[in-house]
Amino acid sequence: MTIGLELDSGRRKHYKGGFEGQELPLFLGGTDEKTMKRSLHTNIYNLYLIKLSKWFMLIMPVVALYYTENGLDAFDIYLLQAIYSLSVAVLEIPSGYMADVIGRKKSLVMGSILGTLGFCIYSLSSDFNGFLLAEIALGIGGSFISGSDSALLYDTLAAREEEHTYLRLEGRITSLGNFAETAAAICGGMIAVAFSYRAVYVSQALVAAIAIPAALMLLEPPRRKITSPPGLAHILRVCRESLFINRKLSSTLLLSAIIGTSTLCMAWTAQVYFVNQGLTEEMITPLWVALNLTVAVVAAFASAVVERLGTLRAIVVIVIFIPLSYILLGLLPLWPAVVVLMLFYAVRGYATPLLKQLANNYCGSDIRATVLSIRNMIIRFGFAVIGPLIGSLSAGYSLSVALRVSGVILLALSAAAACFLYFSLGNDLKES
Repeated sequence: MTIGLELDSGRRKHYKGGFEGQELPLFLGGTDEKTMKRSLHTNIYNLYLIKLSKWFMLIMPVVALYYTENGLDAFDIYLLQAIYSLSVAVLEIPSGYMADVIGRKKSLVMGSILGTLGFCIYSLSSDFNGFLLAEIALGIGGSFISGSDSALLYDTLAAREEEHTYLRLEGRITSLGNFAETAAAICGGMIAVAFSYRAVYVSQALVAAIAIPAALMLLEPPRRKITSPPGLAHILRVCRESLFINRKLSSTLLLSAIIGTSTLCMAWTAQVYFVNQGLTEEMITPLWVALNLTVAVVAAFASAVVERLGTLRAIVVIVIFIPLSYILLGLLPLWPAVVVLMLFYAVRGYATPLLKQLANNYCGSDIRATVLSIRNMIIRFGFAVIGPLIGSLSAGYSLSVALRVSGVILLALSAAAACFLYFSLGNDLKES
């Protein structure tokens, strides 16, 4: 961001480029500065609405049934999800970089519109091609939102000189998402029973549309803007700086990505584990609700949890227990394993906001969305490797073997990443 400083009798300070290139007159300690800070505070509530519209997934209880009703088989379903994941992964960094160049607000508006469009297409389609178009729209839309939301939250707090509250607010947003996911599963089932599976998708499009006015009402906070000519060469320089040159940033990204991969894999593996243990749908549903609520409650108090443990001890718990849970699931009988899963989801509740905060602490505001998108892309590709590995070992040997092998791999990776983090951050961790 280009900052022009003009001091007059009113001690006026002009920031240019903060709000999409507009000049922001800030009076040092004056009324206008306070007004701007109050206005920026509305960003937090609008980000809550965007998160709510993204996570209030009414379709989750009926998605497979809707596919089947419209003639899709198992191969078609997996192919659709693969295309969605690929579209998100491929566009993660370009869309994050675009958010840094054109502004996070514009990126979130585009993502919200595409997300709504995707569910509109779903609600009107009845064959594979229609669903494929919907998944591509959802994938592109998701990539525009991914990274931009957390970047805008952090920059909003930085403009209000409240960066220290990021962990608490990111935890609340994560908590809201998990509460919404739990409530949506119940509501979606009720809509399906009362009306039809297609009615659930129509309702989902209406929920997704909530994000559009919320994104339009966002304010772009003052931040440093990219000064280099935008393009592929600069994207590659940002990736190189983030992953190889800036040791503090690369160490936080690496650990965050490995833990993110572990938690994403477990979201799918837990379902497979319950089925493998012979649990019925009536038994799995309350367990799944309990796991989601565990994440939600702990995430809501993530700041207090980390303050109580201390950052260093909180990270040690994450590094050891998240991958160790895989091994324990492969060794223990059902109900002790369920206890392990509950603890896993509790640790996950504070792990995500804490590791995001560490990444935000060590990257500039001009490339923040790009950096967070790098993290998300690594998680996507990590899932693409570990997920099929678990499936392959489970088919070739057993789920128990698959869990133990994947757990050992993830434990080794997280331990190596934690050592890199410790030697890179050093006193930063000890003092927090």
